[in-house]
Amino acid sequence: MTRSSSWHRMSNFLRKYRKIPHSSFKTKWNETLKHKHAMEELRSGLVSSPSSSSNVSVVQTLTNSFHIHNCEPTPQAYRFVIKTLAKTSNLESIASVLNHLETSEKFETPEPIFKDVIFAYGFSGKVEEAINVFFRIPKFRCAPSAYTLNALLSVLVRNRESLVMVPEVLVKASGMGVRLEESTFEILVDALCRIGEVDCASELVNYMSDESYIVDPSLYSKLLSSVCKHKDSSCFDVIGYVEELRKMRFSPGLRDYTAVMRFLVQGGRGKEVVSVLNQMKCDRIEPDIVCYTIILQGVIADEDYSKADKLFDELLLLGLTPDVYTYNVYINGLCKQNDIDGAIKMMSCMEKLGSEANVVTYNILIKALVKAGDMSRGKTLWEEMEMNGVDRNSHTYDIMVGGFIEVDEVGYAQGLLEEAFSRNLVVKRSRTEEVICRLCDKGLMDEAVELLPHLV
Repeated sequence: MTRSSSWHRMSNFLRKYRKIPHSSFKTKWNETLKHKHAMEELRSGLVSSPSSSSNVSVVQTLTNSFHIHNCEPTPQAYRFVIKTLAKTSNLESIASVLNHLETSEKFETPEPIFKDVIFAYGFSGKVEEAINVFFRIPKFRCAPSAYTLNALLSVLVRNRESLVMVPEVLVKASGMGVRLEESTFEILVDALCRIGEVDCASELVNYMSDESYIVDPSLYSKLLSSVCKHKDSSCFDVIGYVEELRKMRFSPGLRDYTAVMRFLVQGGRGKEVVSVLNQMKCDRIEPDIVCYTIILQGVIADEDYSKADKLFDELLLLGLTPDVYTYNVYINGLCKQNDIDGAIKMMSCMEKLGSEANVVTYNILIKALVKAGDMSRGKTLWEEMEMNGVDRNSHTYDIMVGGFIEVDEVGYAQGLLEEAFSRNLVVKRSRTEEVICRLCDKGLMDEAVELLPHLV
């Protein structure tokens, strides 16, 4: 009977080493078990009092936990130690652990360990230490990549003081062979947009496109949003800027168009808002009620009331349901045309359609009535607010007090002021002074003196 080759191999091993060979599976399982017990020992030693341990004892705790079980510390053990020390801001001990890792270990140190250390230093305000750790990475038998560079950049871009260090860090990182990835540029673009350096952010995105990096569409949206936040809305050519982004294969979405519309309305450029709406329709993007509300606000500010009527009819035909903000804008437009009756009818219609009038609605109508000198109907709406459970705000009181002063009913004005003060509402100092002066003119000195404490 022929013996198998495995039997011959075992026989040779026995003759040479005088012992039975161990199964590789059993050996690996035994090592895993020893590392598990060592980690439990380390966890109990560190978690109990990591912040009170000295630098030496932290390293000793780490090494002893593994030597007790006849095995060597693993990268996972080092990462656990650093994470534990970072939670208690024990940065001195982190430095000692790093030194031991550099000089006493032979394994290739995984990059996630350095990310943890960089965050621990960076978020504790130790920016220089975080930078030094990044440039020391090769000493730990590890090649730095965009992974750790991004961690360092995330720390540096948190404020303007450390942001100025970014160019130098990028140059040195490039010299170490670190290749910038799309995620690296995203961190930089986000930081530049946040501080208002939109032009620099745009140049960076252009560079990405020219160098064949894959540009995330959200970067274009971020650029556009930053432009609308930081540029001068009265003169900046935001429509032209969108066209430039289109050349880089950017397809604006509903949110992007909404931001552009709001930007134009803030700059008093209502006519341009209509062209943006038309472009949306060409791109087959359905405008929502927020878009129409913004556009209505723009054309009404430009006093193009016929266009406002067409837009309001259009949104209804599209099946959109106006909300209270849309109604308030449209009612304000009617009041600007002195069509107060039409505005009041519109408020009745909105309530029938399930949209309750709010304090802004009433303020618009009361202001229009006061301006027209119709204090009687103004009082009616004032009382209606209370009946409908709508709380009056400081602006409501200011409108009515001003109206009573105009018709020389200073007693009513004084009563409303005192009511506003009793409700702890903030009243314009100039309005209080005006009422006090009118009371003095009428010889009502006692009433005027009662209001004086509210000027202090």
